[in-house]
Amino acid sequence: AAYAQKNLDVIRRRAAVLKELGLRAAFLGKEPAYLPESVFRAYPDWRGPRCEHPRRSRHAYHSLCIDRPEVLAMYRKAVAEICRAAPIEYFSLLTNDSGSGICWSVSLYPGQNGPAWCRERPYADRVTGFLSAVQDGAGDAGLEAEVSFNYGSGYISQAEIASVIPALREGQAVNGKTRSGRIPLRTAGQNFYDAWTNPVLGIPQVMRTAEQLEAAANDAEANVSVVFYTLDSPEVFALLREFKNRPWNGIMGRMQGIRAAAARMAGEEHAESLMGAWEKIDRAVGFVRSMNADPIMLVGTLNQRWITRPLVPFPLELAPEDRDYYRKFQFQANSEEEAADLMNLQGFELINGFSGSLLAGNLLNQAIAGLQSALKDIEGMRGNVSDEKVLDALDILGLRLKVLACFYRNARNTIQYQDILDRTDFVNPPQEENIYPMDGDQKLREIQNVARDEIDNINELAGLLEKSRVPLLELASTPAEEDIFLLGPDIVRQLRKKVRIMLDHELDVHRLYRRRQG
Repeated sequence: AAYAQKNLDVIRRRAAVLKELGLRAAFLGKEPAYLPESVFRAYPDWRGPRCEHPRRSRHAYHSLCIDRPEVLAMYRKAVAEICRAAPIEYFSLLTNDSGSGICWSVSLYPGQNGPAWCRERPYADRVTGFLSAVQDGAGDAGLEAEVSFNYGSGYISQAEIASVIPALREGQAVNGKTRSGRIPLRTAGQNFYDAWTNPVLGIPQVMRTAEQLEAAANDAEANVSVVFYTLDSPEVFALLREFKNRPWNGIMGRMQGIRAAAARMAGEEHAESLMGAWEKIDRAVGFVRSMNADPIMLVGTLNQRWITRPLVPFPLELAPEDRDYYRKFQFQANSEEEAADLMNLQGFELINGFSGSLLAGNLLNQAIAGLQSALKDIEGMRGNVSDEKVLDALDILGLRLKVLACFYRNARNTIQYQDILDRTDFVNPPQEENIYPMDGDQKLREIQNVARDEIDNINELAGLLEKSRVPLLELASTPAEEDIFLLGPDIVRQLRKKVRIMLDHELDVHRLYRRRQG
């Protein structure tokens, strides 16, 4: 109750800001969400489907059964209370993902499951009944709300979604489609899941955002969500101002609008150079995004703590003080052996084998090269700019590009390191044949070079973070708030610790490969 009250207070404070600005509110959440087991022990009829991820949970978790009238009544009451606190007219709810789930959906993490009593109920009735309960709750507070369900695993449930859409009522949508086929929400900007630059702040993707703005403007019926990646987000604001003054349509108009935004930020004489740097940044991030599936910078860099965990050949042998600082923030549950595998990301290996490592490495190398080229353009502009405000903005953007390049190098090095280990025989120790000038095992040279590159890379990153006067990463406010999606405020200390551990275990690889003489 105290936790719920704390969140309701946050909503009220945000609503006060909205009222001052004359804005309405949107609610983004995950429903129907799991509740503590104690709830279902007290009210067994409320127990809905299991919704835990089998690869990341040690216990079973259940969401509420939304076929129960009393459960829908609770949701209606809760929505009404929230809507009395804030003028919410749009609800976007992620489901069958992240601790939420609908009875008997094929997209549930553990597979299709739920209470026996509601198994035969038409699935469309279940979904529309819940969406209607949310709308009715808003109505009880005097508001008319739209509500949508978005499947986290929608690609495996197309038939199920298709069966629901014809039954949707006014103001309801599933996976971005209403009964009439219109798209209820358009997004301009990159959100947490879709950025592919996590956790680096302030990386503009201007070309992509401009295209998204155009798509939103061409859909008069859609709600528009604009994502600001930092509190100021100068590139997004420049685009919005230009688009408001002169909406563009088509590639030529879009490029003219982007150039005008660049001129607005850096002056007419530097517009082409800044626009060129923006294009290179977009293209660089696009190389990483083309890996597709789950975003590697989220599920690898953050969820598996690639950025702070040391690259060592025997991670399970590390002392607790050298392992706990990253291990407790890994998105892993089944076994320590699985957690030690750098490529075990979401219960499966997104990148596997030499070919997978080669392809991923090539894409990341192209991304790094693109960032470095954009950085050269920005540094080239500095000598010709006299406006202190523009100089400051260029310096900050250049610093953020250097940091992102470090994160992309970390992803490449981590992928390559695990690939070499996967091609290594851990059972049969190597036989020494140290006859000069024999080079030793090829894998030995490769893994030592990767490790050294990562040590230098992390030292560079730590230095950049230490010296910066502006925030460069999305970090928890306190060590207690660090979690699997959020790095801690002591990130530099953790990076230095990673380097120290790697150096302490630098020669452990000699247990796996024939080494060079001496």
